[in-house]
Amino acid sequence: MDYGALGLSLLLSLVFAFILTRLKLSPIIAYLIGGILASTYLGVNFNSPEFSLITSLALNLLAFEIGTGFDLTKARELFTRAIFVALAELTLILIISYYTGLYILHLGSVGSTFLVLASLDTSTSIIYKLTEGKKIRDKDLLIAVASIEDIEVFFIYSVIVALGGKFSFIKILTVIIEVSLASLILYIFARFLFQRILFSPSKVEDESIIILIPIVLVFTFSYISSVTGVPTTLTMILSGIAFSSVSGSEKVIKTIAPVREFALIFFFLAVGGLLKLNESLIGFFLISLLIIAIKYFSFSTASWISGTNFVQAYTNGIYMIPLSEFGIIVSLDAIEEGINVYTVYLISISVVITSSILATVLVPRIQKLSKLISEIYSNTSILPQLDSAIAWFNRTVLGQITPFSKSEITKLSLRLVVFILLPFVVFPLLHKVCSIFIHPYLSFLTYAFFIGEAIIASLLLYNFAVISMRIYYIIVGEILIRIMRVKSRSFKELWRKLLDFAGVGNMFFLISSLLFYLILETSSLLAYDPPSISFPAEISSIFIIIIYINGRQFRKISKFSIYSRRKPSYKKVIKITVNVILGCKKVYNKERQKILNIVHIIRR
Repeated sequence: MDYGALGLSLLLSLVFAFILTRLKLSPIIAYLIGGILASTYLGVNFNSPEFSLITSLALNLLAFEIGTGFDLTKARELFTRAIFVALAELTLILIISYYTGLYILHLGSVGSTFLVLASLDTSTSIIYKLTEGKKIRDKDLLIAVASIEDIEVFFIYSVIVALGGKFSFIKILTVIIEVSLASLILYIFARFLFQRILFSPSKVEDESIIILIPIVLVFTFSYISSVTGVPTTLTMILSGIAFSSVSGSEKVIKTIAPVREFALIFFFLAVGGLLKLNESLIGFFLISLLIIAIKYFSFSTASWISGTNFVQAYTNGIYMIPLSEFGIIVSLDAIEEGINVYTVYLISISVVITSSILATVLVPRIQKLSKLISEIYSNTSILPQLDSAIAWFNRTVLGQITPFSKSEITKLSLRLVVFILLPFVVFPLLHKVCSIFIHPYLSFLTYAFFIGEAIIASLLLYNFAVISMRIYYIIVGEILIRIMRVKSRSFKELWRKLLDFAGVGNMFFLISSLLFYLILETSSLLAYDPPSISFPAEISSIFIIIIYINGRQFRKISKFSIYSRRKPSYKKVIKITVNVILGCKKVYNKERQKILNIVHIIRR
């Protein structure tokens, strides 16, 4: 190792950090730039094995500290909302990033999938560093969503690896069950270890021992993570949550802070060192800005529709801009496995660095940006109305949805997920069957096979549209029942315009769902079939489906607001009603028993 070059790299980073702090900018930018200059001009590789121990320690210590800061009393409510936001964000990023990679960047289906992974995961370490010491209203929610994003990326990547080019529901289910059970067992083990075996840190006076405690725990649980297959970040957070129950945990975290800060400097130098200055940097920089914009829009919109007001949601989105290095890791691992995603690897590097620099510039000016968003919000007439409508929908409609409607939406949503996955299963499988059983000399049969696939694609499209419309009418029914109780005429008029139930509102939703599934289906179908057959068949199917579904008589058939051609049987309605009554009766009996126990204790 060239210690002269290393010393010069650290000196340059120190000078840049001092200048930037004078300019009221985060020193993280200085470390990132220092890493870029060191790798490009000085030949220092901060990603070499010599520094891997320090960078690994930085990430793991930070995740461990995040876990110790979680308030378990709010965990259930927090994670319920965080999961909803994360899933809504995942849906938006999956649609926008995948098709951006497929049709704009021309990365292919595999490259576009890896682009989704690079666009999804916020860096938990950077967001925690940027928000440290600041009073932020939704700080716990932001960190919870970032942690769930780690799990989402891990699951998607694990599924891709597990499938090995073949789709299998069993493999996907196995991965999910294995990680979930391993996480639960790991948390129980950590809780038992800290409360029953480990001595209390509050009784330790020597500072070196206090520093060594979390370092030992971090490396121990890092090994456990590699054995169980649970993501390292999740493992550290779970162990941190368990450690927070130990007396003196605050003392340990406070003492270890300088070590964490030292290790984080080398982590940011390593991230900067991944990118070398060259002519193609401008192109990757522009692509990075596009991906950052997708991330910001997706999270902010997901947070908004989950019930956060518009200004707060789009202000919180700024904190979620810095993207994680996980996209770099998975794309590099894919390259080593022989998958050609080198372009995504370069994009991932530039995205991590660009988003980190952009976040460190914007976050200190968050108040000014929030005021700018607030002014935009105030100067438009539609945004305040939409804001109140979304808040009312989350509070009144979703919060008080009937059990029957909730049950139907759940079942129909699961069916939708199946139909979304089917094109990626059916068409590759049919293509393999065609290549095995149809001889090359009988090429005319191949065209008949292509026509058959086009018919199957049309049937999938029809079923997806019908299920989507059923969900749409259930939700519309719930809205219409509750909007009648609202006294404000302007609010009713707003919802009438949003739904446009008597006009083209249902037609707009139908066309949107058809186009969404058409693009999804076509990307898989065109990989095997000639466009001259599949494309005209798909387009003509859309018109036929629109005419047929629009002619079906959807009617309100019960107080549960289910819209369908078929009425639910009285037996089904009675069964659900009885289940609800029995559930209420159980709750009543429990509360009654609690009161009787209290009365009995008082009488004694």
